[in-house]
Amino acid sequence: TTEKITITLPSDLMAAVRAMAPARRQSQLIAEAIRTYIAEQQRQALRDRLMVGYQANADADIALAAEWEAVEYEAWQDQASLVRDE
Repeated sequence: TTEKITITLPSDLMAAVRAMAPARRQSQLIAEAIRTYIAEQQRQALRDRLMVGYQANADADIALAAEWEAVEYEAWQDQASLVRDE
């Protein structure tokens, strides 16, 4: 469904819209631009939330990696010896 609205845009912006789309396509062009803007804002908000989460868990992640470092090193040594023995 669609909804008819009245908006005010700067003259130079409307000139660019008119140059890019014929009169019957201008609403579609503006709708696509708004959808693109909203999608980008949502992606940026997700990136920001993920960054906060990663930063909040950074110390725990480092501690967990340190706990497993010896086991991981041993596994790599075992794998390397198997490759050498082939």
